[in-house]
Amino acid sequence: MARYVPTAGFESFTGALSKKKDYAHRLVTRRKGVKDPITGEVVGLGPKEIYAQEPRDYKKHPLTQGEVNQRSKWKEACRAAGAIIRDKSHPRYMELYSLWRAQLTDKEACMQFPNFVRAVVVKELP
Repeated sequence: MARYVPTAGFESFTGALSKKKDYAHRLVTRRKGVKDPITGEVVGLGPKEIYAQEPRDYKKHPLTQGEVNQRSKWKEACRAAGAIIRDKSHPRYMELYSLWRAQLTDKEACMQFPNFVRAVVVKELP
C-alpha cells in the first residue's frame, strides 16, 4: 500500500478513482480514523493510502501449505480476539487496553485497538 500527498481540494478524497472498468477503477484511496474503544475519543488518523484492488485467481494461484497454516492460525486469533473485544468485562480486556494506550505514543504504533488485540493474540498462539 502506498502513501500519497493529495493536491489542494482532494485532502479528504476517499474511494475509487474512476467508475469506468479500467485500471483507475481498481485504485482506491482511504484514510482511517481511530477512536478509543472506551472513551470514544479520536486518538488519531491513519496515513493517507492508495492501493489497487486486485482479486486473486485461486485456480491459477491456489493457496500454499504455508498460507493455509497462516490463515487457520489467523482465524483462531480473530475468534479469540473477538471474544475479548466484544466483552469489556473479559479478564484480558483492560490488560490489553492499557498496553494499547501505552504504545500509542510510539512512531510505529498500532492505532486500531481491535488490530492490536489480534496481533497480540496471534503472537501468543503456537
